[in-house]
Amino acid sequence: MDGYKFTRDTYMDTYNTDIARRATAGGILRQFNETATQNMSAFRPSYDELLDSGRALMVSRMDIEILDPPFMEEPIQVSTWPVLPKGAIIRRCYEMSKDGVLLARASSDWALVETASRKILRMTPDTFPNYRYGDYVNLFDKKFHISKETAASMETADTHKVTLRDCDCNGHMNNTYYLDVLCDAIPELYDYEHHWVNSVRLHFAKEAPLGSEITLRRCKDGDTYLFQTFLEDGSLNIECQIGIV
Repeated sequence: MDGYKFTRDTYMDTYNTDIARRATAGGILRQFNETATQNMSAFRPSYDELLDSGRALMVSRMDIEILDPPFMEEPIQVSTWPVLPKGAIIRRCYEMSKDGVLLARASSDWALVETASRKILRMTPDTFPNYRYGDYVNLFDKKFHISKETAASMETADTHKVTLRDCDCNGHMNNTYYLDVLCDAIPELYDYEHHWVNSVRLHFAKEAPLGSEITLRRCKDGDTYLFQTFLEDGSLNIECQIGIV
């Protein structure tokens, strides 16, 4: 522990790296989320206890900056901390480092939801009384927004059927797997020796349940790809901006 930061020593495992043995964007996000889960277990309620109480935390926004992605079996330190809740939103920040050198970081927004009704619940510091709250770190100066004009210029890139392997205990596609699906639709990343993801801005609009099919629409702007995905009824599922080097 370091002040309000919850830190664990771990390594970048085989299942979260690419053919070049470099950590994927989705793999880094899974490391962040696993650390947050352990943070909740340490300071209660754990995520499992939250589910047992009929509530769940649902992510609405995730920003990621990847400075130097670690490689397979490389030892890393992953830190996370929550930010004091405001209204219906609690923010959470993350850092990944090696020997004190920052490799990646992220910030996110989460809503507390009643699982049966999907009603969004307001939060106060007493909602999570044992948390050690820290300062919010803003990664990007501008808000992420896809204009109507940009959306209209997108092309359909692919479709994805949500199967059992995609879903978590909430019964819908896990937030970390979207990046795997979207990165499959970026041609440059198949030249894996020379290109990788260095930034992500991900907004979640509506869950994709087991058995549903999402349609990926995409356009490119320089070294950045913009995505929108839609459910079968035409409703927006997610919006995402992915930067590559």
